[in-house]
Amino acid sequence: MPRSRTTLAEDLAAARAAVPEFAERAARLVEGIGNPKAVSLLPGWNAADVAVHLGLACTAYSAAAAGALDVGHWETFVPEHPDLAQRVAVLNATTLSQAAPEAYLAAPAQIRTGAATLVAALADRDPREPCTIPWFGADEPLTLAAVTGLFLSETALHTLDLARATGQKWLIPPPIARQIISLAYLDTIPRTVDHTRAATMHAAIRIHVRGGVTIGVEVDGPLVQTHRDPAPGRTDCHISVDPVAFVLAASGRSSQARQIVTGRMIAYGRKPWLGPMFARLFIHP
Repeated sequence: MPRSRTTLAEDLAAARAAVPEFAERAARLVEGIGNPKAVSLLPGWNAADVAVHLGLACTAYSAAAAGALDVGHWETFVPEHPDLAQRVAVLNATTLSQAAPEAYLAAPAQIRTGAATLVAALADRDPREPCTIPWFGADEPLTLAAVTGLFLSETALHTLDLARATGQKWLIPPPIARQIISLAYLDTIPRTVDHTRAATMHAAIRIHVRGGVTIGVEVDGPLVQTHRDPAPGRTDCHISVDPVAFVLAASGRSSQARQIVTGRMIAYGRKPWLGPMFARLFIHP
């Protein structure tokens, strides 16, 4: 059976080791916000809004990993809606509307505290242990690995949003991108599918992360299943991806077309045209 460079447990351990320095870099960039009203590329959000959201995300995901998330409190912000993107949009709008004007100043401390909480929580834990995240669905817990990957993803991407808004430099290290994909994407890919767009697709896709995991994705209309390092079998389309390019394209921070043109995402196999079609099946909550 094909094997990625590391196991899920090894990737979780690597993420735990990387979190302190990575979070410290992010916290220092947030401290460098000169103009909190600088417009970000996230519609309707300025730099202060992004910082507030990042601080809350780091606090929430680290608390979930530690088993200390106040689920009842967060459920009050999450509407009963079947669409994940709608639930997250309402959650974000509500929490930002209740934030004080200077709330963004607390974000660096929240990032550092969240990182410390996460590192302590991950010691000797099973990466598949369930964690409840209300906005993903109270009855559909994520794994501990996915929660860790989401902490890294929120930190990586929203710090990038802040860097772009405020003229600072921020690069996502390839090992962090590989950890985000390995830890989070197997859980999140099936939850972010657009059921309307996926209704007519039936395909077996293999996503090969360069230097990392292979994710098998079985698309049967709106039903999408993922597998880590799947055994050999029928595959309609293989997609070779640079890890950073994949994280940026999957989150809407970079166009898929740009990554294809530069060779950072390449589709091949029996039906290579499914590669670009596959990417359009998903939303960016």
